[in-house]
Amino acid sequence: MIDMLALRIPFKDEFVTKRLEGNDLIAHIDLADIARLSGIALSAYTVEYAIDGDLTVSGLKHAYESLPTHYSGIALKVFEGGKNFYPCVEIKASPAKVLQGHNVFGPVDLELCGTELLGSLAVSLPALFDLVDVPSTTITRLDVTYSARVENDHIAKQVISFLRNISNGQTKKTRAQDWDTTVMWNENSRHRTLVAYLKFAELMNDLKKLRDTPSAKLGLAGQNRLKVMSNPDLHDFASGLVRFEARLKTRFLKSFGFPEKFVDAVNYQKSYVSDSGCVISDLWKKSFSELFKTFEGSDMNVYDDSKVYSALINAYSSVTASGKVSQAKANRCFGFYRRLLNEGYDNVSQTMERTTFWRNIQLLTDVGLSKAQLMNLTAENNVIPLMRIINVDFSNQFPVWYQEPQSRLYA
Repeated sequence: MIDMLALRIPFKDEFVTKRLEGNDLIAHIDLADIARLSGIALSAYTVEYAIDGDLTVSGLKHAYESLPTHYSGIALKVFEGGKNFYPCVEIKASPAKVLQGHNVFGPVDLELCGTELLGSLAVSLPALFDLVDVPSTTITRLDVTYSARVENDHIAKQVISFLRNISNGQTKKTRAQDWDTTVMWNENSRHRTLVAYLKFAELMNDLKKLRDTPSAKLGLAGQNRLKVMSNPDLHDFASGLVRFEARLKTRFLKSFGFPEKFVDAVNYQKSYVSDSGCVISDLWKKSFSELFKTFEGSDMNVYDDSKVYSALINAYSSVTASGKVSQAKANRCFGFYRRLLNEGYDNVSQTMERTTFWRNIQLLTDVGLSKAQLMNLTAENNVIPLMRIINVDFSNQFPVWYQEPQSRLYA
């Protein structure tokens, strides 16, 4: 799916002042004139107020603002230009969220995604839209996303933990990450950034934020999004999804042969021929190819201990004095269980303080595990080739009830 699209629409020539300095093109607009013509609001770096009442404003700029849609906002910013940077309007958003209210799955149709963003600009700010050269719109970022499905979110977390230690060639893991559900590679690259994360965890976090927002602040778009994201069928499909996202920038797209101009890219997609027949999936495959080579021959220990973990959470969660639910005791006990699984009952009993060992054994037996089970835990049969776990099925990226969204602007 197309999970993020950033477009830059240059201003028409009559609003641009240009000059050459050597081999460099200097181009800029008068922001104050653009604001008067379009109605956009500007801010200033410096405001001076004299005693006689004169007000001097300098360093005008346009901050990012949000264009409203039925479900989700579209980020917009006016750039006044500069050295080898043509003045333009930038719009960017998740087309899936704009079109359908969520991005668990979504369209790969670039024309649908791009025209929805451009159409929203035309509807929201028609005066500004008249000032820009729409046919010359360029693509500056394209996020393409596909998912692998594992048995449940418990195993999905193990996959993320394993991926956190993987890198290859020019694909380097981003340092200083301690998120349980996300791992990132090449965060500051000018070519591409790769991300793997748990979709269900992200969906539930976004849903909680919406539910915690007072209805007065939520607005109509927020209410529409809340309704869509509360769908239990959507939750079921998101459960167990490990999302692999490639954030592709201009240099990477050019290396693929993907046109920079939006209208050319749309035609390129329509006429694209390959074994897959889908340029979006082929862009994704190329972006992850280097990283996925490291998966070949790699094995991973997989434990489906979700029932044990759930039993411990139910038995040993507590409420703190501040009213928050604490799962610390359950998590410590589950860590002990994992140690038994990896090191064996005898090794753990010989290396752990005796009272602590037997206290943890008692906690496990109190939730229904027998001592015989604990003495015979083994991880040997859980070693699975990583490529079997991370299997991206391109024919199974949508639920059976999915229908590609239609534009609300051109219906």
